[in-house]
Amino acid sequence: MSSLTKQTFNAGDFIFFEGDIETHFYIIESGEVSIFVKDQKGQRIELARLNDGETFGEFALISTGARAASAQAMTPVKVMKISSEGYELMLNDLPLWASSMLKSFSSRLKQMNINLKDSIK
Repeated sequence: MSSLTKQTFNAGDFIFFEGDIETHFYIIESGEVSIFVKDQKGQRIELARLNDGETFGEFALISTGARAASAQAMTPVKVMKISSEGYELMLNDLPLWASSMLKSFSSRLKQMNINLKDSIK
């Protein structure tokens, strides 16, 4: 299996679902992706809207568990799909990229907290 593959999705396509067991993440080349969960009533709670150059799906690599959220293409989307082996190579070979990814995690966690607080009101 290649550590890096390109994929395309049409607007409305689901990229993955909460609960899926997968060992790869994505870098958006172009387009917009919604990351969301559903509450106990089945209502959609959007956690993030991501665009060109942003990454998603990394949490499943780090925690080696099921996906914590779903991802859906909101526009036509082109992504680079990177396997766990590719992720390890990138962390080792690109320390600046690793630092950037940690900052992205932190920013998204803060935004998720804001979104969750807003959805409870």
